[in-house]
Amino acid sequence: MTLGRQTGTVDAMVKRIGTFKMNSNPARHPSGPERISLVVMPKRFARQTWSICRQVLIVLCLPVMLASCYLPEAFTIDLSMERNGDYRLSYRGLLVQPNITQGLLDKSLDAEGEKEKVAKVLADLKRDSAVRQLTYTGRGVFNMVYEKRGNIMREKSFVFVRRQSRILEMFFNSERNTVEIRGGFVPDQYQDRLTALGYQMTGKIEVRTTAGVRSHNAAEFREINGQNRLRWEIQSISDPVPNVILG
Repeated sequence: MTLGRQTGTVDAMVKRIGTFKMNSNPARHPSGPERISLVVMPKRFARQTWSICRQVLIVLCLPVMLASCYLPEAFTIDLSMERNGDYRLSYRGLLVQPNITQGLLDKSLDAEGEKEKVAKVLADLKRDSAVRQLTYTGRGVFNMVYEKRGNIMREKSFVFVRRQSRILEMFFNSERNTVEIRGGFVPDQYQDRLTALGYQMTGKIEVRTTAGVRSHNAAEFREINGQNRLRWEIQSISDPVPNVILG
């Protein structure tokens, strides 16, 4: 699927993101109000035992939020954005619904109850037309292919996958003429506990844009054929949180 102009998008000749030129040697460490994060939520749950999985889920989602919380696992995020605000986001990987997982772990959820909850999750997620593929693999885990196209300057904000489960957020700041990209993260106070449980976070994120990059902390930053390309490879839960600001 190629990225093209959609009806109703902001005219590129009228309004663009920022004024920075390509490959403008941005600072790698944003600070203050401009700090934004494009963050990989916990990606790979330790699968040695059901006990480990249960503890990780409880740590990352408060019990009151279990019914509506989705956690990403084993996924890749790819984001491309033009200076006129047109973007394409793809997510390929797993989503964990911890309410189902916990119910199966503590035996409070039987087969019929699991079936009902799975049906509700499928119906909830499929309300978004950007969901291309969605299947249930068992134990509260869903396999998803998500492809979204839009214009952040027209939409002003975007949240994936739900407001109560913010895997990725984007915001357009009209005063600064910048786009913020950020997501969830593992709080510092939980990292040692998760590491002790054998939890490891691994993954790759790529951002491609014709807009200027004001700041970032990517491991790799290159300008190729008129595009700024940023790449992160997450190898552990203690790696620095990826962050980027465009403008």
